[in-house]
Amino acid sequence: MSVEANPAFRIEVQGPELRSHPGLYGAGEARCHSDPAARRLESCYAHSSIGVVVSGQFDYRSPIGAADARPGVVLFGNAGEDFTYRYLDDAGVRRVVVALDTALLAEVADDCRCKDAVFPVAGLRATRAATPLYAAVRRLASGREPDEEAAIRLIAAAFKALSRTAKSAGPEPRRVRDVVSLLDAHPAEPLSLGQMAAIAGLSRYHFIRAFHAATGETPRQYQIAARLRAAADRLMDTREPITTIAFDVGFNDISHFNATFRRAFGTSPRSFRRAA
Repeated sequence: MSVEANPAFRIEVQGPELRSHPGLYGAGEARCHSDPAARRLESCYAHSSIGVVVSGQFDYRSPIGAADARPGVVLFGNAGEDFTYRYLDDAGVRRVVVALDTALLAEVADDCRCKDAVFPVAGLRATRAATPLYAAVRRLASGREPDEEAAIRLIAAAFKALSRTAKSAGPEPRRVRDVVSLLDAHPAEPLSLGQMAAIAGLSRYHFIRAFHAATGETPRQYQIAARLRAAADRLMDTREPITTIAFDVGFNDISHFNATFRRAFGTSPRSFRRAA
């Protein structure tokens, strides 16, 4: 399907206009009510896009793959690509998306030595590798003024993350998926390795192996990523004290939280909030 030339940025060909910064990107947030009984819906990307799921869950499919789109997952789409989706619960879906200028995408792809200026996979799971991308999309979309440097860094980080992780994880077995869903929904829950293994119905040894094979990370690494993502969301969406957020998402020591947050996002929680 061809895409008509249009100076306005859109996620979908027939979708609403995003808040646009010509020559760079358009960004916005989409909230919708979901009906898991509804049929699979079809659409087409107007611009190559990077999006994140803040809440809700849906099944996402495109020519470059499929993704179980749930909180923390980073989704990719290429201009002119058809895609389909089907809601998996009735809680509603909240997404934040950045639609990219074609020339800017091509420039950064060339600098990153990518063969083509296209995203090769449909999504990245909500792992430690995806957490900085999740935060970068949310921050870029929240700004009222254009941020050229941040847009370039986001595109470069996306290509690099995809090159490292696109083929690193296998299918998610049901036993592991149950634990992943629990960690996503309740990141502050102090689940031990033994408790997670029991939920999966596996020994601790086999659970660690199965979890790493499915996600590319250890259970502890995934749990920390879920806590950091929850903290980033609350720093963006609320004015709660940073200490309160740190404790609420599962960190028992503010110094450890600050150090872990800086290591993941390259900035302190306070600076992260100020830049949003």
